Amino acid sequence: MSVVRASVVRSSRLWVVAASAALVLAACSDSPDDEPTPAADTPSVTTSSTPSETPTTPTPTTEPPAALPALDELLVSPGRVGPVSVGMTKQQALDTGLFEADVEVPGEDCGRVLPLGWKADYASSLDVLTKDDGTVVSLGIRGEQPRTSDGLGVGSTLREVSGVHETAELVEAGYGQTGVFVTDGERWLGYLFDADPESIGPKDAVSLVEVTQGTRPDLMRDGC
Repeated sequence: MSVVRASVVRSSRLWVVAASAALVLAACSDSPDDEPTPAADTPSVTTSSTPSETPTTPTPTTEPPAALPALDELLVSPGRVGPVSVGMTKQQALDTGLFEADVEVPGEDCGRVLPLGWKADYASSLDVLTKDDGTVVSLGIRGEQPRTSDGLGVGSTLREVSGVHETAELVEAGYGQTGVFVTDGERWLGYLFDADPESIGPKDAVSLVEVTQGTRPDLMRDGC
């Protein structure tokens, strides 16, 4: 009887040891559930400070005044010099940009104010005659520029003028001078020569050009 009990006791102890060993092995085994969870990659956030842009008000720009045409760019034709035509009102002439208003004429005998006068760029070569209200009645060319489309102007010879205007009228212009006149309807163009009709020759040169409308140029520039 004692032998059997001893066997039972021994067997019971072995089961307890086996069970304990199983628990220890289970606790030490590599379980996927026990692996540490890797930390999620947290994207780094970079904060940049953009300077606030202050809206700027555009600076208004002033258009430069248009350049005046050169004298040799103005074309002379019956009743016209460049953009200026005889018969223009004072305001129309001023609108061309080539004139000044109410120009004072210097000198003891000429101390008066004219309705219109060419700007300084042109005043030494061109003149203008007007009515009291400023209406243009005559334009005169005293300098070598401007000229006609055929290149005629102050300094051109009678031969050159006659070669272009073969049927032009040649008459006395006063003060022992000669005028050659060209017409286009009511518009006139006159060339003045400092020689009388009886003595004028092909080499005599033009001393003044005048354009008018309605009446023939008198080719006179007396006084002021």
